[in-house]
Amino acid sequence: MARPRPKLSLWTRIRRFFYLFSSPLKLRASIDRLRAHHKHPYLALLRLFIPLPTWYFPLPPALSIRELWGKPDLLRARRGDIHNLWSIPLWSARDTPLRSLYRLYECMASGDYIPMGTETEYFWYQSRWSLNLIPDPQDTDPIRYAILACLAEELVHAFNWRLSLGMRRDGRHLYRERDEDPYPPYDPETVAPWTKNVPPVDAQWTVDLPADVVDAAGRLVLEEGGVNETFAKRNIVTNVGWLYTI
Repeated sequence: MARPRPKLSLWTRIRRFFYLFSSPLKLRASIDRLRAHHKHPYLALLRLFIPLPTWYFPLPPALSIRELWGKPDLLRARRGDIHNLWSIPLWSARDTPLRSLYRLYECMASGDYIPMGTETEYFWYQSRWSLNLIPDPQDTDPIRYAILACLAEELVHAFNWRLSLGMRRDGRHLYRERDEDPYPPYDPETVAPWTKNVPPVDAQWTVDLPADVVDAAGRLVLEEGGVNETFAKRNIVTNVGWLYTI
């Protein structure tokens, strides 16, 4: 007489499904990532399948430069477990280019530029995120709006620089056999049209900011001695080297 098969609970069946199933969503690897910060990682993964309130994650409440400046601990708290989340395809599928742009803004607004390198790398490899299609955030904070516009424009320069070297956003990079060989042609990224309507920072907007973030001319100084031209045209002093890492 055949031995009866053991009855599996619904929860065991769900866990078995995730364990045996293989897909581009990398469900098993996602479970491992979620386990680091979730008591119930399977439930956390299931929630990622539920398109509420919409499929794409909404923007988190935005902070002003006054709230962020000189507060790297606040920045780290805002970013949370972002490096693990980037490795979860289902989470990245619900992320948006505007959310990533705001994360770059928060790095600059806090004065902690280092995370901008990995954030830019993440943005770069989201190949479906065309820079010219970044939606207009219509931000009500004029300083934040100016920084966002500058970032959207400077990312175009940074990404076209990478493309000119043979790098590709889908990871299929092109390599030259010899140094004297020409660089491969590419279709350049273009700027989102809304940025051209964003005004420069007005000196009146900076009067209540900390003294170390404003110069005598009323310009916003995010990085002392910064020379980037994209930001300079909106009266913002900074450099953008972290956007150009490889």
